[in-house]
Amino acid sequence: KSKSKADATDGDGNDEQFDHLLIVFGGVAGIEECVDADESMTLAGEDSKKMFDVWVNICPYQGSRTIRSEEAVFIALARLSPYIARNSTASESKGKKQRVVRTE
Repeated sequence: KSKSKADATDGDGNDEQFDHLLIVFGGVAGIEECVDADESMTLAGEDSKKMFDVWVNICPYQGSRTIRSEEAVFIALARLSPYIARNSTASESKGKKQRVVRTE
C-alpha cells in the first residue's frame, strides 16, 4: 500500500517488504522545483510524488523553513530505523520488493 504523503509518527509503517530503500531529500524549494528545472524530466514538478512509493514528512513540526542536510540525514535515519530494522528481520523469510521514499 502506498501513501501520497505520510507523517513519520502516524504509526502506519508501510510494512511491505523491500530489497532496496532510497531516501530522497528535497532542497529548500523542494523536490518539485528540482523536477521542474530538469529538462530531461517529462514529469511536471507538481506531479513529482508519482516518482515515489511513499512520501514522508520526516519532521512535520520543525518550526523553521529549512533543516541542514547533515541534520536531515540524522533525523531521517533515526526516525526510519525501526521500519528498516523490522524489514531486515522480516525479509529473511519473505519475498521483498524495491521501495522508494522521499522525505521533505
